[in-house]
Amino acid sequence: MATRGSRSEKVKRIFQQFDTNRDGGLNREEMAALVVAVNPRVKFSDEQINAILDEVFRTYVEFIDGEKGLTYDGLLRTYDDGAGDVDRDFNAVVRRLWARPSSVPAVRVTVGDCCLWV
Repeated sequence: MATRGSRSEKVKRIFQQFDTNRDGGLNREEMAALVVAVNPRVKFSDEQINAILDEVFRTYVEFIDGEKGLTYDGLLRTYDDGAGDVDRDFNAVVRRLWARPSSVPAVRVTVGDCCLWV
């Protein structure tokens, strides 16, 4: 299903959804929550999550802003490099929040100290 909005707007919305502390970066806990949320059928072990995050933070080191983590430009680059499907992830995360009827309870995704209701 095609969704409205440019690719960069969708990535921005995904980024904002997971930058829970609003510091302009996705730290490891926020990135882990994103990975889990966009892959709802996969049950990751802690080791798998850590391996994924190690690879992202190593590959995109020029987009890591100290303790803040991966910047918006870094997340955009991961999508540009094919690390995810923007439309699928946008639909899975952002649009789903608005489409969920109030009678359906949200699911809490928690990784470390970071949590997101989806």
